[in-house]
Amino acid sequence: MKVNLFRRKCEYCKTKIDKGSEIKRNVKVVGFIGTYLKYFCCSEHADNYEKETEQCMKNSKHGENCCG
Repeated sequence: MKVNLFRRKCEYCKTKIDKGSEIKRNVKVVGFIGTYLKYFCCSEHADNYEKETEQCMKNSKHGENCCG
């Protein structure tokens, strides 16, 4: 029995990803400045995450600027 304590999870669907099959992408995180490396199980989830983050930023009161 192989125990994998440190398997990564997809940022979009939160399922565990097998080592070596993850997709790495620098994406914007709501509430933070810049981009951060995140892991996804497929490129479709990475694209959906970016679209939803972009939409969330457009719908926020202040947009991307923290100072108003």
